[in-house]
Amino acid sequence: MNHRASLLLLGIALAAFLADGSLHAQILTSQYDNARTGANLKETILTPQNVNSKQFGKIFTLPVDGDIYAQPLYVPNVEIPGQGKHIVLFVATEHDTIYAFDAEGSSPKPLWRVSFIDEAKSILTVHARDVHCPFIQPEIGVTSTPVIDLPAGTLYVLARTRKRDASGEWHYEQKLHALAINTGAEKFGGPVAIRAKARGRSFLLIKSDLDFDPLLENQRAALLLVNGKVVITWASSCDVGPYYGWIIAYDAHTLAQAGIVNLSPDAAASGRATQAPPRTPTATCILFPETENSLPPLAATIMATAL
Repeated sequence: MNHRASLLLLGIALAAFLADGSLHAQILTSQYDNARTGANLKETILTPQNVNSKQFGKIFTLPVDGDIYAQPLYVPNVEIPGQGKHIVLFVATEHDTIYAFDAEGSSPKPLWRVSFIDEAKSILTVHARDVHCPFIQPEIGVTSTPVIDLPAGTLYVLARTRKRDASGEWHYEQKLHALAINTGAEKFGGPVAIRAKARGRSFLLIKSDLDFDPLLENQRAALLLVNGKVVITWASSCDVGPYYGWIIAYDAHTLAQAGIVNLSPDAAASGRATQAPPRTPTATCILFPETENSLPPLAATIMATAL
């Protein structure tokens, strides 16, 4: 979802839905569920009869500071310190900002707001020219949809930044943040910088360690919360390489790294732009990630990852 204007346009004229505080619909992850079905099977109010141009449409606007690619998330009955209970809409922007708005539009002012940039310390969003790709412009901050652990009251989000050192050189980072949904405060000692190594062959076929590259690896797919793990996947920006199909899991309660998979350590490419639905028949979650732009020897290979 990309809103080029710096306004979040809310096309959720759900007057009957919002008027009944007993209704506890929630959107905690991309497309409603871990299977990414896009289906809200608990919907009982909206029907083809009442979703029409006369009573369904934009009801208010909320100002934000950048483009929105991530799906907004929605949680009812959140106790905001000093502000009472609210139905909260969580919005992430490419300007590296997370907003918590009152979803009923009671005020355009956010209930809380967190920024991951600090201009005084030369910590900024990543410029589109740095990744040599025009698809996300003019800046790259939070692209993927966050995920919420409701029992723990935690929102997990992946943010990209760059920082200029004393010599004027830019250094790039990707960090996993765990924010309290009622205040936006960092939890579990976060954030944690994304770091990973895998043994593979370089383009000269020399066996060596491959390091995760926070500039070239583009985190597009929504974050996944399953079995107490936050699972994150990466692909490329316009196929600018070398990039690899990294899948990295973090413990949802400590942010400790819990697993690393590189889908193409000997070949590069093989990015993960989307997530295949997890299968959870038992306590073990098996992910079946299909890859894109695979190069030999990975081409036409299916890999299963257990969490």
